[in-house]
Amino acid sequence: MKSVFTIAVIGVLSIPFLTGSLVNPGHPLARKEVTEFDTFIQKTFEYSETIEPSSIDLMESIPKYVQTPEGGISWSVFNETKEHEFSYQQDDEYDYIGVRPEFSEEMKQLEGSEILIQGYMFPLGQEEEQSMYLLGPFPLSCPYHYHVPPKLIIEVHAKSPEKFSYDTVNVRGTLELVPQDDEYNVFYRLRDAEIVP
Repeated sequence: MKSVFTIAVIGVLSIPFLTGSLVNPGHPLARKEVTEFDTFIQKTFEYSETIEPSSIDLMESIPKYVQTPEGGISWSVFNETKEHEFSYQQDDEYDYIGVRPEFSEEMKQLEGSEILIQGYMFPLGQEEEQSMYLLGPFPLSCPYHYHVPPKLIIEVHAKSPEKFSYDTVNVRGTLELVPQDDEYNVFYRLRDAEIVP
């Protein structure tokens, strides 16, 4: 819990750097120009009231950011997955808390099917093209942690590397349900995925 709090504090303290508010020629830490990333982050924080809003607030906010593509699936189906906390110890003997999913019947019926969903990419590396990334219904608000519950995050395995985009993308792939992933708390994977128009 301490590490999550520390990351959140560092993230908040770094907002002026990320948002370009230090783009002031007289300031010693000033950058010379506002980048596209600066503008994106600034807009994201303007629309964010809290770092981790309640589940109800999240679902009400989703239509402001993504739409269900024609023939696609809605994030509300993923939201029906229940999250169950569990505690465990690793070799360092510290206690950790993880979550495991309880999938709805509708979600179970989708396993192994090809689905289409719209969301935002969360890169897992620094490369311009991503072979594996996270997909969720909200734009990035922190470069270190995607502040969305596991039931609203899909681990995407691309058929071929995809260029990272700050805009929404429509992704098609084969849905795999993950009943237990104690290391990363992943609930879903999209295999052989590709970004489509």
